[in-house]
Amino acid sequence: MKFLKKASLAASIAAVSFAANAELVAMDEMSMAAATGQAGIDLDISLTGTDAITIGEILYTDTADNDGDGGQLAITGVQVGVANAANGDAQTITLLNKIDIKEDGSIVIDGSATNVSGLQFSVANVETRTAAGVSAANLASNVNLTMNVIGSTTTIAQDGSDTTITMSGGSVDITDGSATLLNGAIGISGLQAYNMVDDGSGTGTLVRTGLSTDATLTFNGNGIGISDLDLAGTIDIANVEVGGSSIGSLAISNLALNNATIQISGR
Repeated sequence: MKFLKKASLAASIAAVSFAANAELVAMDEMSMAAATGQAGIDLDISLTGTDAITIGEILYTDTADNDGDGGQLAITGVQVGVANAANGDAQTITLLNKIDIKEDGSIVIDGSATNVSGLQFSVANVETRTAAGVSAANLASNVNLTMNVIGSTTTIAQDGSDTTITMSGGSVDITDGSATLLNGAIGISGLQAYNMVDDGSGTGTLVRTGLSTDATLTFNGNGIGISDLDLAGTIDIANVEVGGSSIGSLAISNLALNNATIQISGR
């Protein structure tokens, strides 16, 4: 009887062991392929409503003057969100990102899966201020932009003494925009910024796309360099007002910026 109990126990252990190993074999042969490449982080940002993200104020104080009495630049009332539906209901869009750290230490942020419409960006006021914080020149107010966005792939890497951030594959199509400029002297509405490209059919048909956001930023002891810009397109303003009266429309066509380098540094 004891022998039968021991035999049964041994058989049970063997069966469990076999089942576990069979499960592992099945995982190895069928599921590991699906699991491969799943390392990293998914960072998905969902925005609902026109004020999904708000920033009260961004304040830059210039202290570069020899007397240490620099003025200020203030950007207030920043909002990022999504346009409401035609019936006024709040809509939601999601910005999709996958983050991986490669063997060489570089960071790749893949946002290419993002393809959203109706992203909104607004700024209540942009002004300069005195060293005491008193308002001086108003540069812009009531800035509102609605855009379609295709996400880019961003790579952060080290190249010798330089840290580089390279963005590729993304675009922004501004479908509507408005702003008041220079203390209310100039008003613009019906702003659009886009690019027209050949659809590849061989018929010469052009299709509307966004402005490329491709660029390379280089950070080193000399400051910040911006290069490899691939900006080309058209800017349309349906209505331009000066002193509250419309003076017509404005179009800037065939704008191209593809060989320029910008360097930013202190002085």
